[in-house]
Amino acid sequence: MAVKYNKRRRKKPVSNHFRINTATVISIAVFLYLVVRSVMSMMQPTVSTYEVTAQRIYDKISTTGIALRSEKLASTNQAGYITYYVADGERVGVNSKIYAIDGSGSITSQLAGEDGNVEFSDDNYIDLKNQIMDYKSSYNDSSFGSIYDFKYALDNNIMEITNDSVIRKVDDLIESGEAGSSLNQIKAGESGVVSYCYDGMEGVSLDSVDSSLFENTDNNMQQIRSNSLYAQNSPVYRLVTDENWNLVVELTKEQYDKIKDKEYLKVKFLKDDLTVTRGVTFIERNGSYFAALSFNKYMERYMDDRYLEVELILNSLEGLKIPNSSLVQQKLYAIPVEYAVQSDEAVSGVSFNKQDVSEKGELKASTISPAICYKDEGYYYVSGMDVNRGDVLIKNATQEEIESGDFTKSETYTISQQKEFEGVYTINKGYAQFVVITNLYQADDFCIAEDSMEFGISQYDHVVLDSSAIEEGQIIY
Repeated sequence: MAVKYNKRRRKKPVSNHFRINTATVISIAVFLYLVVRSVMSMMQPTVSTYEVTAQRIYDKISTTGIALRSEKLASTNQAGYITYYVADGERVGVNSKIYAIDGSGSITSQLAGEDGNVEFSDDNYIDLKNQIMDYKSSYNDSSFGSIYDFKYALDNNIMEITNDSVIRKVDDLIESGEAGSSLNQIKAGESGVVSYCYDGMEGVSLDSVDSSLFENTDNNMQQIRSNSLYAQNSPVYRLVTDENWNLVVELTKEQYDKIKDKEYLKVKFLKDDLTVTRGVTFIERNGSYFAALSFNKYMERYMDDRYLEVELILNSLEGLKIPNSSLVQQKLYAIPVEYAVQSDEAVSGVSFNKQDVSEKGELKASTISPAICYKDEGYYYVSGMDVNRGDVLIKNATQEEIESGDFTKSETYTISQQKEFEGVYTINKGYAQFVVITNLYQADDFCIAEDSMEFGISQYDHVVLDSSAIEEGQIIY
């Protein structure tokens, strides 16, 4: 019997050689690309950038001014109890009754013997309520001192309400003859606006201004009206007799030199945000410098303030904020505007016909579209990255001239003239491109450049933060 053998297929030994296929090639290529990019990134200089932002600024002097008015402080020539006929801030004429003084105190005692009730009308309650609500709505912690103004105004309001009742009773006593000779009615000697506070500086004028007035700028107005006995020669009211007044501020020598040639200044009153422009005169006295702003309005608005916090606004402008470290000076080539050809394909909207010489020495023309950095009435200004000194441009070349290379009938211009401009390097296109700016305001750390300037920068553009660390045309990314 024959024996059968199973034939088994012998396996080929596995080769130790590395198999190269498509996947391997792609993996190696990606790896090498990443290595090259990493090396290039490490070799490339790091450039910090700044995003241009819109900015509104005030070039201002923040200071405290002293209000000088034509005002007189009236005093009583006898002791006694006073009843006022005029409200605080009310305007009076000559011979208007201001107050009545009870020298013996008999009338005051007679009135004190009554029940003392004071009738408040609905209007009185509404006035008080509105006054309190106005203060609450405008209060903030940064102006805590305004609480004293509020207290003064509220005291005056209440005193005037109660005083109305007393005046009616006093007039009744005078009319009936019960007042006797102890009650004297005092009238105004001249017209003006009445105030019932004073600070003892009523006699200060422009002629007497000096630095000592600004050593203590706290408002020290004292309330005059009282229910107590007035001593002889006590102040009883203050009368402001003229609408014209002055606000005087002290200046440093640097501030004085900065504004001494101005005829008008814009001033902002921080108390109520009133901003007005007024005429100004300058005073130099004993080595000190002062500016006096003249007003013919708002006297009553500030008549109970001696010192006022103000801002002298020298410049108010809007523009684009740029760090000073981004600024760079660069010369640009000038090209007359009449050599420009309107072109929808050019980024700047214009192109130029440039005269070239072929390898055979024949004249020919080409079209160039350099980036326009600036334009004035006579010239376009372009960077040396786009044109060269000695390039010849052709004016109004016809198609026939361009094809024939004969430009003898056309005017030409050889690029050579340069002008220096201030600008920045933008990197919006991935490389450093010089852009001209118009500097409107210069501060220590930044400047404000004109916005909406043709061929200029715009808000949100990115500029190189340190212009000295880069060159024009350098690729950033």
